[in-house]
Amino acid sequence: MKQLAYDKMVVAMLTDDTDYDGKFYVCVKTTGIYCIPSCKAKTPMLKNVVFLPSKKKAIAAGFRGCKRCRSEFYPDVHPKWWAKALEVMKKDLTRKISEKELAGISNVDISTIRRYFKTYMETTPMAFHRKLRLEYARILIEQGNDYLSTAYECGFESASGFRDAFIKQYGYTPGKLNGNRKDRL
Repeated sequence: MKQLAYDKMVVAMLTDDTDYDGKFYVCVKTTGIYCIPSCKAKTPMLKNVVFLPSKKKAIAAGFRGCKRCRSEFYPDVHPKWWAKALEVMKKDLTRKISEKELAGISNVDISTIRRYFKTYMETTPMAFHRKLRLEYARILIEQGNDYLSTAYECGFESASGFRDAFIKQYGYTPGKLNGNRKDRL
């Protein structure tokens, strides 16, 4: 494998570029830790950085994996509970899942789940699930369902709450979507 240019590796590290994850590792001499280029930890000073082409070489050089980016587990950097939480959220689109329930399913403290979602999804777990439910609602309305029954089917407790969330997500009312569908027929 051809070694990347030093300048490209520096730019990838400074911009947290995920395209370079696994292509090289950022080793910090002062901490003894190696990271993937997209690690969200504080950027080290360049004079303290060594770029190595593989995990094996980083470990052989005396570096240990970063706990933040979980570089030692790359490419499977997500914790075990992550896949289960996402699966439950993607499958259960007909009701609102509570944070307490999500924590119980994942067997992880909700603050950990919130922090992980903020870091990797740039949203909260509840906002992510609401977005999935709204996408499902949009599909149902496009298929001809009326938006009031769709709102309740997707776990919204009121038509006005559904309407407000829909507008916030898509920039138009669910009724307009239904109207647009009728115009195409």
